[in-house]
Amino acid sequence: MKKVSAFFALLFFTFLTFAQNISMESICAELSKNKITKGNFIQEKTITKTGKVLKSSGNFIFSESGILWATEKPFPSTMILGKDFMIQVSADGTKKIMNAGGNEVFKNISSTLLAVFSNNVPALNDKFNIEFNTQKENWTVILKPKDSTVAAFMNSIVLNGNSSSAKTEIISVELTEAKGNKVLYKFINQTHPEELTEDEKTFFDVK
Repeated sequence: MKKVSAFFALLFFTFLTFAQNISMESICAELSKNKITKGNFIQEKTITKTGKVLKSSGNFIFSESGILWATEKPFPSTMILGKDFMIQVSADGTKKIMNAGGNEVFKNISSTLLAVFSNNVPALNDKFNIEFNTQKENWTVILKPKDSTVAAFMNSIVLNGNSSSAKTEIISVELTEAKGNKVLYKFINQTHPEELTEDEKTFFDVK
């Protein structure tokens, strides 16, 4: 009985120590250990004036090569963001390099996630005022833009996630626009393969 009690005491102490050590730096470091994170997303955009919620869903890939958003519903579309490129892929596979200025919401969510998953904390500190909160193994990162030009259309990006001794995952990302509209991404069914498939690699080929 004493051995069982000692075991659970040790387990609790280990968990408590881990929870206390969670930080922005540790989260980015843990996420970057996975070269690839794949899964499904659900997007909900709330229009403040009307209260209408627009929903879409599909698949995502976070990788060292960039981020891919493959929307399946309500209609197919694919967008890829790399460190220095942004591409739209049509249903027939034709690639078109996009002007990122035409989709600031997409660009900022993707570039922020790219910095998080590549463990580029300095880039986040350069662009945002950061507030970090934890409650046991759950954590929230609130990013508010320092640049007045960015702040003119975006109030904040909020990342919610979970860290345990087994894994660290981002559960959702919510962007609040200056006008009050909100874009929420929920991430589910996350996996971490060692490498991209040959078909997936072609998406990140800008040639």
